[in-house]
Amino acid sequence: MDTSRKLVFPIALAGLAVASLIGARSCLYVTPPGQATVIFNSIRGLQRDQIREPGVIVITPFVDLPVTYDMRTKVWQFTNEPSVNQAGAAITVNSADGQAFSIDVYIALRPNEANLDDLHAEIGENYMDTVVVPVARSKIRDISAEFDSEDFYRQDRRTEIEERAAELIREEMPTAVDDPETPLIIIEGVFLGTPNFPDALKESIERKQVASITAQTAAVRAEIQAKETERLLILAEADQEAIELQGQAAAINAQLADLLFYERLQERIRQAQQAGRTPPLRVIRLENNQSTVFLNVEPQQAAALQGGSQ
Repeated sequence: MDTSRKLVFPIALAGLAVASLIGARSCLYVTPPGQATVIFNSIRGLQRDQIREPGVIVITPFVDLPVTYDMRTKVWQFTNEPSVNQAGAAITVNSADGQAFSIDVYIALRPNEANLDDLHAEIGENYMDTVVVPVARSKIRDISAEFDSEDFYRQDRRTEIEERAAELIREEMPTAVDDPETPLIIIEGVFLGTPNFPDALKESIERKQVASITAQTAAVRAEIQAKETERLLILAEADQEAIELQGQAAAINAQLADLLFYERLQERIRQAQQAGRTPPLRVIRLENNQSTVFLNVEPQQAAALQGGSQ
């Protein structure tokens, strides 16, 4: 009997310790990294402006209900292929040229942590199915109707479609209660996958692309030929100018040679006159206008003059 009484106290103490641990654990809540938590109090309702960051928080068991949201950017996919972040099936659209086809669409988004309490109060955890999916489908169809089917193959036009679709979806996102300019869901980007065209449409677009590439190649070749022709014309003009400059230089050099010859001739005539000899030269024609002198030199006198000067 005494032994039984002695065992009661340790057992009761152990039970109390276990109960305390369980109670303490139920008072603690851990928010994982990359997530945020809002608290719904069953008595006072949602605790506004109390968004809890990753870590341990203290709650009142059976009164406080923590709700955790993933704050990391996720890429949600509209595709017929199985996917972890699948938002729905591929979106069927009608292009401006009357073609119907489906296309995979990817949307990168995340909740706005600063207004997570508004998001939980106005929409809740199921914000993807409630807001994003119907808005995305509607706006993708709207913007696709403004472009031809072949634009979904052209990179520059695809980029324009993506940017305009993202802008339209952003405009339809719910906003904060006290700030209509602050979205509750941040759309970071919209990206188009490969369009699933019918075979006949795909062949038609591919033929147009081949024809376009051929035309562009011909245009490039024509431009190259035009540049080459221009280059040859520039070279020809440069050669012509060089020839003209060479002719001018030759004319100047010829005039200089004539001038030196005349100076040398005048010096010999002066020397002959000083020596009392007849100049060994005979002018047969003089053209002053053209600065040209034609001379006839008598060989005997020239030889005698040369011998005397030596």
